[in-house]
Amino acid sequence: MSAALRERLRKTRRSFNANFTVAKRLKIDAEEKDYADADKGCLPKTSTDCSRLQGGSENLERNGTGHTCFKSRLQESGLCGSAENSDVLQVDLSQQQSLEEKVRLVKQVREKEELLRRLKLVKMYRSKNNLSELQALIVKWRNSTQLMLYELQSAFSADGKKVSLTQLIDTFGLEDQLLHYSRTEEDFVDA
Repeated sequence: MSAALRERLRKTRRSFNANFTVAKRLKIDAEEKDYADADKGCLPKTSTDCSRLQGGSENLERNGTGHTCFKSRLQESGLCGSAENSDVLQVDLSQQQSLEEKVRLVKQVREKEELLRRLKLVKMYRSKNNLSELQALIVKWRNSTQLMLYELQSAFSADGKKVSLTQLIDTFGLEDQLLHYSRTEEDFVDA
């Protein structure tokens, strides 16, 4: 091997045996530890934000809990829980909450508009179709239909053919209940 290659290999071996812990990109299932350590101003070993830092070995110190904490230069620049980051997070959180509230209010307005539209339709139908008027019209239709069936029965009987009301009702496809017709008595009940 050449001398330059041996020197590079020796330097790389030394970097693996360093006295401080470098943040590694690992996934840890215990997210509670991450949140607790973030409150203390320290980042866990698995933080990926530390990979952006280069040449900051003098700013790292080994904590007894196995986490890496940043010293003053990083805290001053705002990378580890500074007031600026918390303000930005609070602004983002308040914007997100206001957007969620806006979506919720828009949804409520749509529901209320739909309810109002339905109530207006009901009001229109009730005013347009008065129940007592409808019942009077039904009674009038029933009486006129019963009279028409009697006249048809008498007209066919005059020709010498005996036609019952049941045959006429079946021929025209009318319902017995609408006409108040009894098939056993072969006559109208309210006539």
